[in-house]
Amino acid sequence: MTDDVGDLVREGNPAITLLSELFACDITIAQSQCDTCSTIAPVGSLGLYAAPMGLVLRCRHCESVLMRAVYTPHGRWLDMKGARYLRF
Repeated sequence: MTDDVGDLVREGNPAITLLSELFACDITIAQSQCDTCSTIAPVGSLGLYAAPMGLVLRCRHCESVLMRAVYTPHGRWLDMKGARYLRF
């Protein structure tokens, strides 16, 4: 075991395996916690507000925005500022 945190720092490419596993699962049953009211709920039960460019997912309890997903010419963007976590 090392006491030097610098020894743990690596480039991001090895993380792809873990992230691919996380984002390949059924996201509708992943649990999300609202940062505003602390409500925990499956992503599939969040309030969906959809538009041609993307979507907004809101907490059903307090209506706070948990996630935003947008398609742009520069890529796909996922903002999760309103969610404390996603548990798969």
